[in-house]
Amino acid sequence: MNLFQLEYFVTLAEMLNYTKASDRLHITQPTLSKFIVNLEHSLGSPLFIRNKRDVKLTQQGKIFYEEIKKTLNVYNNGVNKVRDIEKGITGVLNIGVLGTALLQIFPKLLYSFNQKYPTIKINPLDYTYSKILKTLSNGDIDIALMPDTRDETIDNFRHFELFSDAMCVVVHNDHKYANKNSIRLEEMKDEPFIHMNPKDSIEDTMFINSIFKSAGLIPNTVYEANSLLNMLLMSDCKIGYTILALHMSYYASKSLKFIPITGFEDYFKIICAYKDEDNIAIDKFIDVIKEFK
Repeated sequence: MNLFQLEYFVTLAEMLNYTKASDRLHITQPTLSKFIVNLEHSLGSPLFIRNKRDVKLTQQGKIFYEEIKKTLNVYNNGVNKVRDIEKGITGVLNIGVLGTALLQIFPKLLYSFNQKYPTIKINPLDYTYSKILKTLSNGDIDIALMPDTRDETIDNFRHFELFSDAMCVVVHNDHKYANKNSIRLEEMKDEPFIHMNPKDSIEDTMFINSIFKSAGLIPNTVYEANSLLNMLLMSDCKIGYTILALHMSYYASKSLKFIPITGFEDYFKIICAYKDEDNIAIDKFIDVIKEFK
């Protein structure tokens, strides 16, 4: 029994047609038939039921197929890993992420990358607004998946938009506007507002202020939170409303309603930023991101 016999068996088991299977394998039909007969003799058990009309797997053949398929997958994965190492497609990537903004996309992205490049280890590091750009600058991370804070220093790196998100008014389900599907920020101008404390995140504070400034308004701030989750909690406690990107609804209770703000549907943007380096691992990750978009 050899690898060729196993590959020939799997091909015939999947196609159940000697002519089609031999064409795919680029061998003659008698050669394929001989390989299968020898395999059955080696096992001491029939794998196929043959007649003039069709070919079917025996019960033994079905069991053998399931097990051999696993073996061939392991073999092929091993071959691919060795080839990747020979090509230099290996290494470690430190990726800085803003976890709260990437819950929806990052697990799927990481899974896709691992399936394609299993020899490259990904080390995700969760950072806040203020730290992620700094860690990219000093070389602690290779790639940053981060909000576009409109910081001019981002121009020192290669970057592109990964996705955008709507900014929303977040209110309790008991709020008078909770039944709205969209809302103008002017409608909330006199409502008590839950802001971010600038001492805890100046970036979040400035980002929210930019929304009010664009609408020509000043927030009626009644509480300053120390985190995005705290902003959700205070909204749930009916202290007031807050403004967050739609993806934060993944962290919210069912008693909160996210209402997109008219004119700010694509205001929150996540970008991928990285240094212009000769690093094949970075290039491969960027390729997967662009395929994933």
